[in-house]
Amino acid sequence: MNEAVETYDLIVVGAGAAGLATANRAVDLGARVLVLEKAAQPGGSAALSAGILWTAPDLETLHRIQPDADPVVGPLVVEGYEQAVQDVRDAGAAVSDPWFDHLEWGRACKIDIPALFTAWSQKVQASGALHTEVRNVELIVEECAVVGARYRQGGELREARARGVVLATGGFQGDAELKQQLIGNGADDIAVRSNPHSVGDGLRLGLATGAATSRHLSGFYGHTLPSPLPVDPNVFLRLTLYFSAYGVVVNRQGRRFTDESLGDEVTNQRLVQQSGHRGVLIWDDQVQQQRALAEPYPSGMVLDRFAEAAKLGARTAETDSLEQLVDIVSSWGVDGPALSSTLETYRRASAGERVALDAPLPRRPTPLAAGPFRAVEIQPCITIPYGGLRVDGGSRVLDRDGEPVRGLFAAGADAGGAQDLRYVGGIVFGLVFGRRAADSALATALVSA
Repeated sequence: MNEAVETYDLIVVGAGAAGLATANRAVDLGARVLVLEKAAQPGGSAALSAGILWTAPDLETLHRIQPDADPVVGPLVVEGYEQAVQDVRDAGAAVSDPWFDHLEWGRACKIDIPALFTAWSQKVQASGALHTEVRNVELIVEECAVVGARYRQGGELREARARGVVLATGGFQGDAELKQQLIGNGADDIAVRSNPHSVGDGLRLGLATGAATSRHLSGFYGHTLPSPLPVDPNVFLRLTLYFSAYGVVVNRQGRRFTDESLGDEVTNQRLVQQSGHRGVLIWDDQVQQQRALAEPYPSGMVLDRFAEAAKLGARTAETDSLEQLVDIVSSWGVDGPALSSTLETYRRASAGERVALDAPLPRRPTPLAAGPFRAVEIQPCITIPYGGLRVDGGSRVLDRDGEPVRGLFAAGADAGGAQDLRYVGGIVFGLVFGRRAADSALATALVSA
């Protein structure tokens, strides 16, 4: 072991959106920062994303979309959105014109993620250090306070001391055990639609200090993708079925199990609870022309995702009639008679008849009126979990009694509880709470000093 102990003002574990936002703010406050990253380069899951910075436009909308989210943490994201956008601009990264109908209700802009992360990484390296390919991070706890970390880099065991440590490792989606334990329902084999290095390191480090977990441990963000296809960065965005909110989704019993209009990310979560973790998305030609082939959001990829899925080997069907479609889909292991009944009942309900449904009728039901009709087998994926370490509004990690674990903070997907069933942004949480974590950590350091 190297006998030299490095000294910093702040240590950040993880160099994704939350970690780099934390480090950027800390440097602005005059701190010398050490960032520890497991991967070969910074970026995390945000580097694999479309770079959309978005959330609810106001608190009224937030409470409507997320009625059971953390009443303290959630509103801070809405209130901190404009500052997050300004932080991106201050880094010299491009920010698009805003739009105000993201997912029909959110405010959003597209940011240049590579430029932003390059600028922030260089800034940290000029002030302190950013180490990649780091392994075996352990927190140093003395007198019930986190005072540093030990880690291995390049085969060498090193030690660093600081007055605060921020956990920003990106969640636990890459770890089968934690998915099964916390999400449940056979979630251990859900495909990962994000950074594979996020395997719960931050959660485990926090728990080892006496930290508590947040609410909504079983919730997660992700999107459905065609099945059976391998899930990798080449298909994350190309084959995401955003338009499923306008179709009909059934399980292998041929029954609907969700209100599709709540969004693909809700269908994705509920799909995990279905037999075989598989479902079928069905839509008519009106949805194909108006939704499936349309731009999913400004600057979003426009392509025929049905054709792409078929070309890559997913289970797909295209027929002139629903009867023909049911025949093909039943060969995939779906109950054909039940599916026929479901589609007929759905059609009647859409026409205004009072009939019993397995799931609420969407507020914008697809008419299923004219072919060609299309179907694709779908699988669930996880991008980030909603659950993690319990934190307060200052990103302080809390113990089971609701008291701060001294010297420990969390941001991004490591800080849980701010979202429940529906999704109100990902990158924005990293940027807003990364800034708040730095402010809290360095304010605490000044008080301690």
